Amino acid sequence: MAVPAAGIAAFLHAAAEERPDRQLLVVPQWQAADWEAFFSHAKSLHVARGKVLIHEDASERVIYFVSSGLLEVTSVISGQSMGTLANVHPGSVVGELSFFDGRPRSAKVCSAADSELYRLDYDAFLRYADAHPRQACDLLMAIGRVVALRLRRTQAAGTR
Repeated sequence: MAVPAAGIAAFLHAAAEERPDRQLLVVPQWQAADWEAFFSHAKSLHVARGKVLIHEDASERVIYFVSSGLLEVTSVISGQSMGTLANVHPGSVVGELSFFDGRPRSAKVCSAADSELYRLDYDAFLRYADAHPRQACDLLMAIGRVVALRLRRTQAAGTR
């Protein structure tokens, strides 16, 4: 599958933009060819505004890479009402927790705007990692950085 240049633009710009508030996927050593090789293992996906991408408690070991649009992550807060946990911008990922641990989804994710994504299931990632071990390590470190930024944001919000 040929990956359109527009599909990787957000990820190429993430390293230059370096905005911790957006929790972008930063892989500074990757060039366009690295992203193209990686996304050739993923499936492109369009999600219309208002549509649900991830249902809370669903079981799927899939991670999504946002190339355009905007996603909203929501969950029940304090056992009462739905609240927005985060907005996921182009150049970032969503669904990383279930991708890593194989457990059910912890939140609902909807498209706040028409969005273009790449969907990568766990088996496809393993095939990619077998073929490109160094790049797979780079990618996992970048996703780990996003997880750390999100955890720090959550901790900071809890101390206010």
